Amino acid sequence: MVPFPFLRVGGLRLQKFLAKHGPGCSRRRAEEAIARGEVLVDGEVAGIGTCLQNAQQIIVWNGQRVLADGRDHRTVLALNKPIGYVCTHRDPHWHDDKTIFSLLPSHHSRMICCGRLDRDSEGLILLTDDGQLANRLMHPSHGVAKFYHVAIDRPLHRGHLQKCLAGILDGDDLLHMDALQAHGGDWRMLDVQLGGGKKRHIRRMLTALGYQITALRRYRIGNFFLANLRPGHCKTLGEKELIQLLSPVAQPNAEKMASAANSSTVRIPRRQ
Repeated sequence: MVPFPFLRVGGLRLQKFLAKHGPGCSRRRAEEAIARGEVLVDGEVAGIGTCLQNAQQIIVWNGQRVLADGRDHRTVLALNKPIGYVCTHRDPHWHDDKTIFSLLPSHHSRMICCGRLDRDSEGLILLTDDGQLANRLMHPSHGVAKFYHVAIDRPLHRGHLQKCLAGILDGDDLLHMDALQAHGGDWRMLDVQLGGGKKRHIRRMLTALGYQITALRRYRIGNFFLANLRPGHCKTLGEKELIQLLSPVAQPNAEKMASAANSSTVRIPRRQ
C-alpha cells in the first residue's frame, strides 16, 4: 500500500481530506455531507470519525470521486472467462495454457483473482494488484453481490424456489441464494444473486435438488456489468467503472421474495 504523504498516526480524518480536496469545500460542509450519508469510502457509507488509512481507498461524494494528486495506483481488470479455463496460475492436472492468466497481458500475470468460476462456467472475473480491494470483493462480510444467468435441464419446481432462498445443507455448508427469479418468465433460465459464495455454490445447490446445469454465466459483480466484453478478452477499469463497481447494490426485499415463493401466482410448473 502507498500511504498518503500527509498521513498521521491513526489515519487522516475523512472530513479533513474532503475539506482539502473536495471542490469548494469546508470542514463544516464536509461533516454535514458525511452526516447525511452522502460520502462513500470503498463503497460503504462513511460516518463522522471515519479515518483514511492508505492511498488505495476510493472516496465518492454525491457520485463523484474525490482524488488527492497522484495517489491512485491500483489496477483492476475485468475478464470475460471462457468455458474450459481455470482460475489459477497453474493447474497440475491440465495444460498451463488453459488458465485464465494465459489470457492476460504478460505484465498482469501476478494479479489477484477476486473470486473464481469453475472450468465449466463462464463470464465476469475481476483481477487486481490491490490486496485490500480483493478482500473487499471476495469476503462474505462485505456482501458484494454477484449475479448469474443459469440454465437447467427442466423448469424449477415451486417448492425448490423456497428451498433455494431458505438454504440447503450440503455437507457442513448451509447454501442459499439471496434472490432467484425466472429469466424472461422461463423457469429453465434462472437469474441468481449471491451475496457471498462457497466453492461451486450454485452447482451444489441445484445438483442437490436433482437438476443438471447446462450453462452458468456470471454477468455482474456489484454494479459493474460484463456488457459487450468478448470471451477471452479483458479491459482495465477506469475511474468511473471503479466507482460503479463499489457503489452499494440494492438489497433484495426478503419479504417480497418470501411472498413470491409462497404465492399461487408464481409461474413455476408443478411436477406431475
